[in-house]
Amino acid sequence: MLTPDVRPPFPLAWGFSTRQDPPEALPERRLNQVHRCGVVEATDAVVEADGLWTTHPGVRIGVRVADCVPVLLAGPLADGTPWVAALHAGWRGATGHGDDSPFPGPGRGILRRGVARYRALGGRPAELVWAFGPAILACHFEVGDEVIAAARQDPAWDEGLRSEGPSGRAHLDLHGFLRAQALSLGLDPGKEGSVALCTVCRPDLLYSYRRGETTGRQWGWVEIG
Repeated sequence: MLTPDVRPPFPLAWGFSTRQDPPEALPERRLNQVHRCGVVEATDAVVEADGLWTTHPGVRIGVRVADCVPVLLAGPLADGTPWVAALHAGWRGATGHGDDSPFPGPGRGILRRGVARYRALGGRPAELVWAFGPAILACHFEVGDEVIAAARQDPAWDEGLRSEGPSGRAHLDLHGFLRAQALSLGLDPGKEGSVALCTVCRPDLLYSYRRGETTGRQWGWVEIG
């Protein structure tokens, strides 16, 4: 298990699993993930969405990924109640591509949705601790022009997030794109504990769909203590 290198704001367990972790260490599956931007409160039901949040101690929530970015958030609400979330952010989720749901404020994307939910419940973004887990990094994330075009619609976009790969096609820094969004939303860079390992580069430790592993997944998960 890989643990975010940041001090949590209240007792919790959290981390990013690897292919070496036993099944009993992983959360109960609560989501049918669809590469969009739905963020819902965790219940006992399995629902179609790409993010979960909870304020209940002892409820382990998580998202399954093979190259997408698992995002973990934790912070207090206005009354001090602990709040945590786990989000699944591929390029579609990060950019809000294909998401027709109304969204208040500039930009779209699942991270913006998650932080908006926290704010709606009385939280202050600057109090969140946050971490992005292992994912396909810019070294291997070759993408089509439509991906870069979608990312450029975000107000936090910077051209430095696009690079040219060995084939001459664009590569996207998805971790960097989400980090730019996080900072634009008011998250504190001093409270980031991301684990920037590339899923394609580490077959010994991590599953990668792009490397041809179509069934294996790792988790990003969090549980209030």
